[in-house]
Amino acid sequence: MFTYIFRLFTFYVISSVFTSAALADTYSLQYKVDLTRDTEHAYVSVVIPDAASVREIDFNLDKDFHSDVKANGDLELEDGRARWQPPQKDAELTLKVKLNHKRRGDGYDSIREQDFAIFRGDDLIPPASVRTDKGVESKASLNFTLPEHWTSVNSGWLKTEAATFDINDPERNFDRPTGWFIAGKLGTRRERMQDTHLAISAPLGNAVKRMDVLSFVLLNWNTIKEVVGETPEKILLVSAGDPMWRGGLSGPNSLFLHADRPMVSENGTSTLLHELFHTITSISGKDEDDWIAEGLAEYYSFDILHRAGGMTDERRTLVTEWLADWSKDVTTLYARSSSGERTARAALLFDELDDEIKVHSDGKKSLDDAVKAMIQVGDVSLADLKEIVESLTGKPSALLQNTELLATEDK
Repeated sequence: MFTYIFRLFTFYVISSVFTSAALADTYSLQYKVDLTRDTEHAYVSVVIPDAASVREIDFNLDKDFHSDVKANGDLELEDGRARWQPPQKDAELTLKVKLNHKRRGDGYDSIREQDFAIFRGDDLIPPASVRTDKGVESKASLNFTLPEHWTSVNSGWLKTEAATFDINDPERNFDRPTGWFIAGKLGTRRERMQDTHLAISAPLGNAVKRMDVLSFVLLNWNTIKEVVGETPEKILLVSAGDPMWRGGLSGPNSLFLHADRPMVSENGTSTLLHELFHTITSISGKDEDDWIAEGLAEYYSFDILHRAGGMTDERRTLVTEWLADWSKDVTTLYARSSSGERTARAALLFDELDDEIKVHSDGKKSLDDAVKAMIQVGDVSLADLKEIVESLTGKPSALLQNTELLATEDK
């Protein structure tokens, strides 16, 4: 009996220690966004009820969006930065965020209208670096206060029963709500698949064909999964008409597509599939290798459609011929931001690379396998791509070694 009691006591003590340690490894980070105070701004609060383990948070402000930053504790504002040393208890920083913003003078990529608002969490909460006690991470949530006549707010983050969003980014110690948000009087169509909750959301009264978009994505979904493997828990597609920017823009777990953009262009490529590829994979091109991310997205924008039965072999050939004609004057793929012509030429390169991988692996591997490997890398360089392809085929890629488009002295 004594032995049993001793073991029970020991188990209780050890459990208490581990529980206390687990609780000490996180701190509550609460984002509160008020959209009711005026029709131009969001009023944001960053609240940390217990900040004993947080030494400093250094926010990188954007003058186009952020103003009127205030906080308790010690706050230093200088050179576009807000360095905050919060008090141990009830720490709060507030700022005002402009919601109306034009993209390159051609339509809005963030807007606040009478009945809705569309914006990105990346702009709502400034990027930040944080100093904490060793091993401590945030546990973040996001809550909105909406005008009385607005019905809801949607994002690519999962919503709790208490109508707050859980913000959990495993790659960051300081979680912030990135990606697209839409709030207001909304119409939304949803499909909860086995792995992913898909939502198509737009302001009521906008000419957005939500069911068309939802059906198009579902028809291509199995092929998308063949390419990328795992998919996010939730994907939000936001759409609206003018005066929004007339294009497509991807973000974490979310994307925006203007209501007038066709799901498939007359040239046979798909802006929707292009941006959806970016959203799901989060592959980026390192330094001047932006062509990798953009070329992959453009290649799969028609290849997925073809594989899913959305175009014939003959139509696919016409697509590649059109891309070849458009990009015939491209002499190099290197650029910090890939142009349309470079992206088209990069898509053709990946078409050839898929064939090369299949030939050298006796049909056992394809570009799909390279994509899954690139997802793990994230920020991909040409050197990374070469290494990945060689790991799949057992030999260096002749295409990536010899093509004039990639033959530069510093590469």
